[in-house]
Amino acid sequence: MQLNTISPLLGYLKARSYDLDQLMEAHGLTLEAAKDPSRLVQAEVIYGLVESLARATGDPWLGVHVGEQLDLQAWPITQDALKGGETIGQILTSLVLSMGKFTASARHRLEICPLQSSYSVERMFRPRQVPLQLIGFTFASLLRILDLSDDTRATGDVVLETPSARALPPGYRGLDIRETGSPVQVVRFPSHLLRSRAVNRLARTPATEASLERPSLTRAIAAVAPEMLNRDEDNLQQAVAEAIGLAPAELEAGLSVLGTSLASELRRARLALACDALETTDTPIADIAAQLGFSTAGNFSRFFKSTTGETPRAYRQRLRRVQTGKR
Repeated sequence: MQLNTISPLLGYLKARSYDLDQLMEAHGLTLEAAKDPSRLVQAEVIYGLVESLARATGDPWLGVHVGEQLDLQAWPITQDALKGGETIGQILTSLVLSMGKFTASARHRLEICPLQSSYSVERMFRPRQVPLQLIGFTFASLLRILDLSDDTRATGDVVLETPSARALPPGYRGLDIRETGSPVQVVRFPSHLLRSRAVNRLARTPATEASLERPSLTRAIAAVAPEMLNRDEDNLQQAVAEAIGLAPAELEAGLSVLGTSLASELRRARLALACDALETTDTPIADIAAQLGFSTAGNFSRFFKSTTGETPRAYRQRLRRVQTGKR
């Protein structure tokens, strides 16, 4: 496969401020090499890299999310396909014909029947692990092409046949999703869509502020922090990793890619929880300290002041004065 076919993934993560150099290096690759259209790698390397990126970012449907944001005119594969004609059928046909220039690891096929047609992708070897992210990305990008149709009912009757349901979010787009266990993934759609014209080729899902947030690894840690901070754990890293469904090594690697650490994230979570409790409750400061895992209220006060410049009591009093002034 051409290494630069992963450019949409790298662009998606770069826009969300991820430092990708370390994880690329772990797979013997560099970001510079990913820009070179002549650089070829085994498909298994691509599969492993993309799955690692998904684990590191804590996003189990990273491939889907990248595909949904795909700029069809910028990605070399779809850019080439868009030159193939004005209708959805012409674009899909061009996509099949173009794929051989970019990868020899998968066979793309467009089958046309009177009522229902299909676009299928068959991987030419069975990888060591199911390439969930590539499956999700492929489905999302093919749906992006169907979405170009001037027929407003474009994807209403689409069926997705997937090797693994885990490649797609539950209830994805309200479509009929069928897990087959087969190495072939298939998009089935009404044949009349092939004649429909492609409109708004530059359209892509707008990048909202929410969509540019870091995916959920750091947010997952923040979610489990309240139940972890006051526990006396011999191995807090293992406890947090288990709580969010990762191995400790995966948690450490993911945080390293993000340029942070578990200690930093737990410190951030402690501060956020402390500020919320001081602002929205009348809980005594000593009790807040205990809830956040501090052995004494004094230790909590020193932590809070070193971070905010105020003691917990001064912070609460200042906010109460502000709230009173607004009434």
